[in-house]
Amino acid sequence: MNHVAFDVPAEQIEEYRDRLIAKGVEVTEIINHDNSAAQVSRTLTDDVFIRSIYFFDPDGIMLEFACWTKQLGANEAHRKPATERDRERYLATLTQNANAAADAAVKAAAKAKA
Repeated sequence: MNHVAFDVPAEQIEEYRDRLIAKGVEVTEIINHDNSAAQVSRTLTDDVFIRSIYFFDPDGIMLEFACWTKQLGANEAHRKPATERDRERYLATLTQNANAAADAAVKAAAKAKA
């Protein structure tokens, strides 16, 4: 298992992040998932379909609060399911800001193509 995701209302994701931080939970910046080669965007664009934050529960299980920003059609879902290998990328965002995470994802996507 990579992580457990919970669907949250889009208008509350910033509030949930702030509340987790206020409780002392280490949480990522908001990650904008899109269909680009990097699979993340630094900014909220029309191609972003999910915004997420990641953190750990007290037992060390990675959790995600995710909000859908748009409905996807069958031909729009170009992402592969997350795997254990993806875990390191998610974990890295716990200590980096969203821009650094996006830069790392771009480099990983370019390396994978090579």
